[in-house]
Amino acid sequence: MTPRWQRAALTPSWIRWLPCAFAHLTVVPARPRFRRSAWTTMVPWEGSAWCDPGSVDEWVERARRRRAGRDAEDVELHAREHYAWMVRVRATRIELFAEMCRRRGIPVPHTVGELLLCLAEFGLFDIAADTGDGDPWITPRLDRDPLEVLPLSAQERELETRAQRDDQAVLVAIAIRRLAQRTRRRWRRRLVSTSLTRLAGAAGVTEEQARRSLTDLGQIAELGVDTGRGDERLRLSVPWPDFRLRFPFTELPAPEHAI
Repeated sequence: MTPRWQRAALTPSWIRWLPCAFAHLTVVPARPRFRRSAWTTMVPWEGSAWCDPGSVDEWVERARRRRAGRDAEDVELHAREHYAWMVRVRATRIELFAEMCRRRGIPVPHTVGELLLCLAEFGLFDIAADTGDGDPWITPRLDRDPLEVLPLSAQERELETRAQRDDQAVLVAIAIRRLAQRTRRRWRRRLVSTSLTRLAGAAGVTEEQARRSLTDLGQIAELGVDTGRGDERLRLSVPWPDFRLRFPFTELPAPEHAI
């Protein structure tokens, strides 16, 4: 019987920490636990744990196609700078994850298969003892908080707490952008009517986190928030198209993909 698939319960902040290929492991059968073999046709076990950004020449060529008619030298310079920045961010993230592995005494993963074993050591998957058939039971635990799992220093914990607040603001911004896209297009500031409960549910955060994120977005993205009628009647004034351009994502992106 072919299993039904769903996205595993996931703390979004893991996107900042884990190798890109962990996305393969977030799509799971719709049951609490399952055999590893259920992933056989879905997961490229020998594939690289980290995605390949390609060559800088490929980036330049794509930029030229997208910006045909603009100054070719300027387009190439911008593409090369963008690529170099992305590669630096990616390298930093790889090294940081490798350091977390070293602190725990866990081998640094290079393939998707190794990544699953690595994440099990961190406690993000439970893998039942192999009964000899090479097909153990798997239970995802990706909803755990990085603050509870990673071997962070006091300073790193403080940075992670701040980063998670930023993550929540981005998730709320994505939910607001989707609502704003449905409103009348002729306004430079689009007006969105919603409630804190609905907004939090759409963003996948708590109501307290959503309330705090609205304050943050007011400061960093000029979001207007009218709460005069209480949490059940929020009126948001969204600067457009600036807000759409600033938060174009469908979900929280990995840092190098947000550049």
